[in-house]
Amino acid sequence: MPRPDRSRVALIESAATLFRRQGYAATGINQILAAADVKAGSLYHHFPDGKAELAAAVVDGAGGDITRLLRSVLASERPAADIVATWIDILIAGLDGDPRDGCPIEPIATESVHASAPVRAAAAGAFAGWCTAVADRLIRDGWPDDEARQTAQAVIALIEGALILSRIAGDRSALYAAKIGARTLLKSA
Repeated sequence: MPRPDRSRVALIESAATLFRRQGYAATGINQILAAADVKAGSLYHHFPDGKAELAAAVVDGAGGDITRLLRSVLASERPAADIVATWIDILIAGLDGDPRDGCPIEPIATESVHASAPVRAAAAGAFAGWCTAVADRLIRDGWPDDEARQTAQAVIALIEGALILSRIAGDRSALYAAKIGARTLLKSA
């Protein structure tokens, strides 16, 4: 069985942290290389298209991880509203730990609208995966298909917007408000 390439993993992990905390444009290649402790040749070996390709890999990885985690916890018998409230609590705790942290893909996603079509596509896919995970649970709970999909999208939009507002304002009040709003949305059926 082949060993995973440590430089590829180090590049993705280092870039993920830097992009999440600083954004895509503010993070330079040299900064990523230094944080990963790898040479430029490793970056271009694994990501021939450079920073944009690395950013797409970061978004695919983080987005996929969150989708799998959401699906796992949403498969439980706990009410969906409680699960979403716990997710928001985790986001609050993350910001309390380091106020530069937030959504692992939003800073990249926001900047990618005009900067990189592949990164934008990866971000859209990640957000869609989260919406689908929530919608699938609501459908399992008996919600009509269209209502489940619209509500799931509203919940993800609410959380993401609250996370942005909380990071910008330097307080968690928007996330606490989102917790109340998500409960209301998820109990509306």
